[in-house]
Amino acid sequence: PQGADYCHFVKVHRQREREKECAEEGGEAEGDLEQISGYFTVENCVDGMKTLVRDLFGIDMVEVDIPWEERWDVDTTATDTISPDNDDGGLRKFEFHHEEERPLGTMYFDLHPRDGKFVHAAHFTIRCGRIRENDEDGSCDQNDSNNIRDHQLPIVALVCNLSPSSSYSSSRTNNDAILSHSEVETLLHEFGHGLHSLLSRTPFQHLSGTRAAMDFVETPSHLFEHFSRDPAFLSRVLARHYITGVPLSERRARQLVAGARDFRGVDVMTQIVHSRFDQALFGDRPCTPSLGGVTSTEMFARLHREAGIPHAEGTHWHSRFGHLVTYGAGYYGYLYAQMFAADVWMSCLEGRWNGTNRGDGGLREGGMKIWKEMLIHGGAKDPMEMLKGVLGREPSVDPFFRDFEE
Repeated sequence: PQGADYCHFVKVHRQREREKECAEEGGEAEGDLEQISGYFTVENCVDGMKTLVRDLFGIDMVEVDIPWEERWDVDTTATDTISPDNDDGGLRKFEFHHEEERPLGTMYFDLHPRDGKFVHAAHFTIRCGRIRENDEDGSCDQNDSNNIRDHQLPIVALVCNLSPSSSYSSSRTNNDAILSHSEVETLLHEFGHGLHSLLSRTPFQHLSGTRAAMDFVETPSHLFEHFSRDPAFLSRVLARHYITGVPLSERRARQLVAGARDFRGVDVMTQIVHSRFDQALFGDRPCTPSLGGVTSTEMFARLHREAGIPHAEGTHWHSRFGHLVTYGAGYYGYLYAQMFAADVWMSCLEGRWNGTNRGDGGLREGGMKIWKEMLIHGGAKDPMEMLKGVLGREPSVDPFFRDFEE
C-alpha cells in the first residue's frame, strides 16, 4: 500500500486477526479494539501511576492544592487556590514521599490542550535536583545540627495534549477524560521521564535525571511504556470502564497487547529509517544541495525505498518531525533505548504483577534495583555500568527481538 493508506490497512488487519483468533477459540471478537479506549481514563491512569510508584518503590504520590501563583494554565488575577477535586480539568500537582528517603520532589500534570499551549507531549524540568551544602536560603533542615548536606528537591512537569474532557459527556467530571490506548502509552512514557528526574540524587544539577547520555536517556520512559502493554496490569489496575467500572477482561487485554505487536517489524524499520535520516542531516556529509547533495525530501523518500517502508511520494512528513531538532544525530538512541528497556523489563518486572501480593513476588525487589542502580544516578554514572548493575550482566538485544515472537 501507499504510505497514505498504511495506517488504514494496519487497523483493518489487526481487527481481522483478532476476529480470526476469537473464532479459533470458539468465541467472538469483543468489538473493535479502539472501543477498548472506553476503559482508559485520566483518573484510571493517575490511580495506576500511584499504584506503580507505591508497589515498585514504596513511594506515596499525593495530589495537593496548587497555590494560584504557581499556575500557568489560567488567568492568575482571580482567586487564590484550586482544589485537587475541582472540576476544571487543568493543571494538577503531585508530591512524592518515601518513608525512608523523605520528600522526593514535585510533579505537575498539564495534560489537555488549550489555546496557545505547546502542542506535543514532553517532560520538562522546572528545577533539577542537586546536593547542596548549607545553602543560605534555608533549604537545609535548620532543626538538625548534624545536617550539613541536603538535596534540592526536583520539580518537573508532564505536558501532554490528551483527549480533551470537554468532548465527552458533561455528566462526568472533566478530569475523567477518555483516552485511547496510544495516549496511555504516551502518558506512561512521559511519567517514566518524570520519575527519572524525580528519583535521581546527583551532586550537580546538570547531571540530574534526564541530563544523561542521549542514547540512554529514553530507557526509563520506554520501560514504563511496557506497563501499558502488560495484560495483568491492564486488567487488574489500569483499565476500568468509565461508565460501569468493570475491569478490562484478561482476554481482551491479551487481544490489545497482541494487536500492538502486529507490524512491529515495520515499526522498527520505520525507526531505523528515521535514525538514518537523522544521520544524513547531521552527519559528516549532510544531504543539502548547497553542499552538492540531494534535498532532504529526496533523501527521506530514498531511505524509505531502501528499507521497503511505504512512503507517499510528493509529501514531506519530515518537516513536522520535531525530534530532528532536539536529537541532532542522536535519534538512533530512541530505538537503542527500547532495546535496553526490553531487557530491564524482562529481567526485573515482567510477570511479577499478580495483583494479590503487590509489593511482593519480586516486584518491589525489581523496582528498587531499577531505582538504586539506574534512576538514582541520572547522568552521573556510565550508562553501561548502570545497566550492568540492574541486570547483573551486560545488556542483551535478545529480549527486544523476543517480543516480536510472542
